[in-house]
Formats: sequence, C-alpha cells, structure tokens
Amino acid sequence: MKKQIMCIFFLVLIIGAFATTIYIPEDYATIQEGINASEDGDEIIVSPGTYIENINLAGKAIILGSLFYTTQDTSYISQTIIDGNQDGSVVTFESEEDSTSVLIGFTITNGQGVGSYPYTGGGITCINYSCPSLENVTIMDNSAGWYGGGIYCESSSPSLENVTITGNSAGEHGGGICCCFNSNPSLVNCLFWNNSAGYNGGGICCLSSSPSLESVTITDNSAGTAGGGIHCESSNPILDNVTITGNSASFGGGICCSSSNPSLDNVTITGNSAEDDGGGVYCWRSRPILMNVTITDNLATCDESRGGGIYCNDSSPILEDVTITDNFAITGGGIHCISNSRPSLANVIISGNSAFDHGGGIYCWCSSPSLMNVTITNNSAERGGGIYCWGSSPSFENVTISDNSAVDYGGGINCYYSCSPSLMNVTISGNSADYGGGITCINYSYPILENVTIMGNSADYGGGIYCVDSSSTILMNCILWNNSPQEVEFHDDYLPNTITIAYSDIDGGEEGIETYDNGTVNWLDGNIDADPLFVDAELGDYHLTENSPCIDTGIAYFEYEGYVLVDLSEDEYWGIAPDMGAYEYGMVAIEEEEIIIENEKLKIENYPNPFNPETQITFNLPEAEYVNLSVYNLKGQLVKLLADEILPAGKNSLIWNGRNATGRKVSSGVYLVRFKSSNEIATKKIMLIK
Repeated sequence: MKKQIMCIFFLVLIIGAFATTIYIPEDYATIQEGINASEDGDEIIVSPGTYIENINLAGKAIILGSLFYTTQDTSYISQTIIDGNQDGSVVTFESEEDSTSVLIGFTITNGQGVGSYPYTGGGITCINYSCPSLENVTIMDNSAGWYGGGIYCESSSPSLENVTITGNSAGEHGGGICCCFNSNPSLVNCLFWNNSAGYNGGGICCLSSSPSLESVTITDNSAGTAGGGIHCESSNPILDNVTITGNSASFGGGICCSSSNPSLDNVTITGNSAEDDGGGVYCWRSRPILMNVTITDNLATCDESRGGGIYCNDSSPILEDVTITDNFAITGGGIHCISNSRPSLANVIISGNSAFDHGGGIYCWCSSPSLMNVTITNNSAERGGGIYCWGSSPSFENVTISDNSAVDYGGGINCYYSCSPSLMNVTISGNSADYGGGITCINYSYPILENVTIMGNSADYGGGIYCVDSSSTILMNCILWNNSPQEVEFHDDYLPNTITIAYSDIDGGEEGIETYDNGTVNWLDGNIDADPLFVDAELGDYHLTENSPCIDTGIAYFEYEGYVLVDLSEDEYWGIAPDMGAYEYGMVAIEEEEIIIENEKLKIENYPNPFNPETQITFNLPEAEYVNLSVYNLKGQLVKLLADEILPAGKNSLIWNGRNATGRKVSSGVYLVRFKSSNEIATKKIMLIK
C-alpha cells in the first residue's frame, strides 16, 4: 500500500512538472492555436486585446484565462475580448468537458448562434454532456437564431460563477441562457441584464431542465411571449437568494411556469410587468414552492389582464412566509386563481394590491385556495376588495381580512356562486363597500363561518354581511359587532336568503338582522347580545378581555338538520368550551424569537418539508440526555408530544404523521417543532399540505 501511495504521489509531481503555461500572443498568435498545442493540465494566459476568432476547447482539461486569472485585477475582463465576428458561437464545448476545463476572465461578444439543428448559442455553446467551469466572464451582445443568445446548453451542465450575461438576444428561447434536455447548470453570483427572446425566457429559458441559481440577479430582460425573467417548461429549477426585477413579457413578467415545479427561497420578485397575465409569476399546471419570497410592485397591464402578483391556472403553488404587496391587474391584483387551482398559503401577507375589476387581494374562479395564518389588508377593487370568489370553495384559517375596500360588492369578501367557502378563526374588520362591507354572498353562495369576528365594517347596505339571491350563510361561535348600518342585511328582491346562527354574539340580537321579508333567520341556541369586551377595538386588537361574555360560551360539537356544523377537539380550545370569535382567550403563542430564530448550536431538520402525510424530524445530540420534542400549532397549542425521555448521543430521528394526540388528522398549515433539553431550546417551522 505504501508503494502504491508513493507511486501516485510521484505521478502527480511528474504531471505537474510537465504542465505548460502558454502565452497568447507571445507563444501563439491566436487562442485556438494555443488550445491546439496544449495538453491536459496546461494553462493558457491571454494578454489584453481583441481576438477575432471562434474557439473550441476540444475536450481539453485546461485553464484558459486572461491576466485576471493571475492578478485578480477585474479590469482585465473588459480588456480581453474574444469576438466571434458574427460567424458562429464564440466559444464551444462539445467534447464532454468537465469542471477541469476552465474559462476565466474574458469578455465574450459578437457571436451568432445557428438557428437550425444542430443549434448553437451566440456566445457559448455547451452540448454533448459538457460541463465546463466559467468564472468571472462577461457574455455580451451575442445573438442566436433560435436558442440561447448568451449561452446554449443541451444535455450539459456548466458551472457559472461571477458571470455577467447582458445585451444578448435569441430569436426563440433564452435571450441570456437556454437550458435544454436535462441541462442543469449551476449559477452562483451571476447577473442577467437586458437580454431578450422572441418567444420565451428573456433572461433564462429552462426546457426539461433544472438549473440551480444562488445569489443571482435577473433584471430588465424581456420576452415576446412568456417569462420575461425566467421561463420554465417541464422544469424544476432551484432559486436561492435571487432578485428578479424589471422584466417584461406577455405572460409572466418575472417568472412563467408551465408544467413545472420550481423552488424559490429568499427571492424578491419586483417591478416586473406582463401585458396579459401574471405580472410577477405565471403558473399553468404547475406547483412552484415559494418560501421567504417578496412579490411587489408588479403589473399586468392590458384591458383584460389577470394576476398582478401571481396568476394560477390549474396550478397549486405553495407559499410560505411570502409578502405580496402593491401589485396591480384588471382582475386579481395580488393573486388570480382559475380553473381548479389550489394554492396553499401559510404565513403570507397580501397588502396594498389593487384590481380595476374583481379581487383586489385575491381572485378565485372555480378554485379552492387554502389560507393559513394569512393577512389580507388595504387592497381594493370594484368587487371583492380583499377576496373575490366565483364558483370557488376557499378555506381560511387564522386569517385577518382588514381595511380593504370595494366600489360595489364585498369590501372584505365577495362570494358569487360559491358553494362552501370555509372560514375558521378569521377576523374581518374595517372593510368597506357599497354592498356588504365585511362579506357579500350572491347567487347560491353558502359560506360557513366558525369562530369568526366581523367587526367595524361599513357599507351603504349590509355593513357586516349582505345576502343576495338564494344565498345561505352559517355562523357558529362568531361575533358580529359594530358593523354599519346593520350586522346582516338581505337584498329585498330576487330569491329569498337564509342565515343560520348559533352560539354567537350579535350586536342588536336577532333584531340586528334586516331581512326585508325576503328570507329566513334560523336563530338557534346559545346566541347572545352583549359587548364582547375586546382588548382594544380601536387599535384592531380583537382578543377578549378576562371579563368578556364570549369566553367559554361557544360550542365544541353541533349538528343541525343532520349536518355537523362544529366538531372541535379539546386541543383546539381552552377552558370548558370554545370561546366566541376568532381568538381563544388565554392562548399563549410561542415567543416570536423562537419562531423566527433557530438555535445555532442545535439544528433541527425535517424531510420532506412541506410534507404529506408524514415527515422525519432529525437532530444530533452531543451526549445522551433528556429531551422534550413537541409539535405546536401557531396559536401555541400543543398538538403532539413526540418525545419526553432520555435519548442517545448522535443522530436521532422521529416521525410525525400529521395527527394530534388523539390520533385525529390535523389541518393543512404551518406547525412548530420545539426541542427542549436541559441545555438547549430550538424551534423549527414545518408545513403540512393536503
């Protein structure tokens, strides 16, 4: 064995001894001549100047660099130019080059990619399983007839670091870079600026490929059809710490997803525009995952535009810790969902968005979004200032809908032909409209409200709830208080309406409901008319004080005419019975510091995340010790105790199957895994989706 190691050592020394440094133009007049003369392990150093040629690395494991490579002086990048003279791709990798083939410190320009098969990129072509390294390179002012104005990748995965791709164009796809047929390049600290594509992917186009982007900026790119910044088709790229800004297209100004499931973490999507749909993000039959994402100041501009922030068509994106603010479209200022879209939103803020027509915050057409721990505030539209639902069944839990406005119907929520919207632990306050300041239910809409507070909304008709044309609303464990001019009002024409109320606090009691003899009020057991004694209604704090008459006066299980309207387990409320309203008195949330800061010494991991139906939670212990590992909901309630015992040193793994202590499945949403030992406390967010 010692002899074998010594032989390998001397072999390395011999190879290093025979490695050559070639200087251009001192040793050879052209770069290609230097490449032809080189051997694996050689270095080719190119002096400043403009070299009009089209080079091919021919599979050689060499370093081809400007004086930047030896000096780290960035000025040499712009001084050392390889000019393709509009005579094909400037640099070609086609011989299965790997990361030992390195291009570093050049400006690549004036290339012209071929617009017929076999395709080539304008600046750089990587084909036939080539995976070179490109470092500190500027790729500018190149063009391609079809694919990849800056770079074209086909079944190849180059590595790009500190690369600027600017001013390139493609007749079809990928003005900056086009990734085709399982090309998965790695991009770190790169800039895509002012590139354009005739069809898709002004900055980046992914076709059956999944590149990874880290610390990348994609700005001021444009596409004639889809994906001004990025276009994904049957692709699953990973974006981490990426900024997508100022891009434009007909569909998906920032990102367009078609049958794709990209993953975005710590991404900002801002100032993008789409002529038609999806100013920020466009999704068609896709399920992107967005975590720690900001979507702001995006526009959908044409007369029938949809989805200023996000447009979803038959798609189910997952949003966690996302802010959607100040976006605009004709319909769906913040989010537009159609055709059986089922987005999942957790810890999301939707604020300051506007729509000329319907759905300032969210527009739903035949869709069923799930909202958990979401704030919808200060949005505006003609109908549905906060949310507009047509033929949809959204689910709301721990949601705040406040200070939204509509010119016509539904300041907070407008339901139209919507069968069964479900609202649980929701606050609807300070919204305004002509009809239905809080909620408007029109044409066979049947929302179910459980533990909902509707407070301080205003309208010309129906300050709290307005019902029109055979609509039926159910209220259980709710509070309707101080809405103007009435708590509930029925339209005086069209088909009669129905409202069913039990175990709720209604300002003015049954007399506070104006039916105009056009419907039925089912005034059931447990209702009261008493000041709920909020902590501070003027400041929007609708928690209950300790003397509130709404404490322990709700009901945990209730059937009416054969239907179960309420079915709460004991871990979903405190005290002898549920409270009325959105907030259970006495709930103590886990400290905010623990929610947002994970212990640096002890790292909790779980896979998969998001998950369904179970996830594996892992952590390492330096020594055997007592551990309490528990799952909490965002109210601070204990959902499931996973461990309360001495665990061994090393890696420990525990499974949570999405059930509570009684074995009952819990709802979709964000939960907190809390680790506690004698020395450490750590908390991690996990997300259950269904």
